[in-house]
Amino acid sequence: MGDIEISYSFKVLPLLFDGLGTTLLISAVSFLIAILIGTILALCNHFKLKFLTTFTKVYISFFRGTPLMVQIFLFYFGLPKIIESMKNCSPYTALIVCLGFNSASYICEIIRGSINSIDKGQYDACKAFGLSKFQSMKRIILPQALIPAIPPIASSLVDIIKGSSLGLTIGVLDVMGIAQVEAASSFKYFEVYIATISLYWILSIVLNTIQNKIEISANKFY
Repeated sequence: MGDIEISYSFKVLPLLFDGLGTTLLISAVSFLIAILIGTILALCNHFKLKFLTTFTKVYISFFRGTPLMVQIFLFYFGLPKIIESMKNCSPYTALIVCLGFNSASYICEIIRGSINSIDKGQYDACKAFGLSKFQSMKRIILPQALIPAIPPIASSLVDIIKGSSLGLTIGVLDVMGIAQVEAASSFKYFEVYIATISLYWILSIVLNTIQNKIEISANKFY
């Protein structure tokens, strides 16, 4: 196969595993931010809170309508030009914030759609038992709404992990960042990137397997 050395793909794996921890940490924190913000926005939209509903629509339109890479560049390179306190922002923080905020716009729509799919009779039953809107949402509606939301939310986590690879553009040394450095120094581009893409693929398969098990368990519980 010409100058291609497949064995080098295996040699580079330990280096990539060094960056895997960074990738998973960035993705996990970003995912938590996305879940928190996405849920809050979905509830604001559901309860039709005047100002917050408008803010939610603008938020979703902005983050879903613009490229993630541009959002990262704006946050890391652009905003520090006008906000003095952001000049010391690390590339890791910038990546986590942008991934979290971006994914929150999708998770908001996922949760909103799941809440709207709950039969209206559930709300009437909650009202009949004297539950407040907050109690109804917390105890009855949200737990049921989360079941159909599991697959798309899990897909959002996979998207966050894939999106974290854009961190290399601002100097984040995660899996993709290390792969870029190794490929540039060794000129083994095919070998390094085939190992990198395989690692992301395996990680995606593992997460999908976990998602399926969680979904099965949730369906049994409810």
